Amino acid sequence: MAARCCHPAPIYAKREVVTVATKRDKTGLTAKQRKIAETLVNPDFSGTVTSLCAQYNVARSTLYRWLEKAEFRNYLEGLVNQYANSELATVWKALIRRCAIGDVQAIRLYFDLRDRAHGVHDSGVKIVDDIPE
Repeated sequence: MAARCCHPAPIYAKREVVTVATKRDKTGLTAKQRKIAETLVNPDFSGTVTSLCAQYNVARSTLYRWLEKAEFRNYLEGLVNQYANSELATVWKALIRRCAIGDVQAIRLYFDLRDRAHGVHDSGVKIVDDIPE
């Protein structure tokens, strides 16, 4: 007869393994890459690259490697343009309010932007009074 151990058999907790989908969409990026890019360009995000990487469990070197890839940078640029376009009306209204109260810099900016939109460029002509008196 075999000797019985007085200790009960150890109970091992089942470890849940979380897998992150690496399936790429039409952008060529994984869900994790898209999520990190969205966080990076979000105006409300004020963290560091280190905190961002820790939040998504990605090595900093991995993020920097992604930043070297054109598809990741293109996705970031597209997101930045989306944020900028969505805030354009708010910024424009703020500029008009500054112009209305007489802010000279705001007025200059307004006319500069208006001229650029209509294809008018400053010719760069400078008048120099070099006639001795």
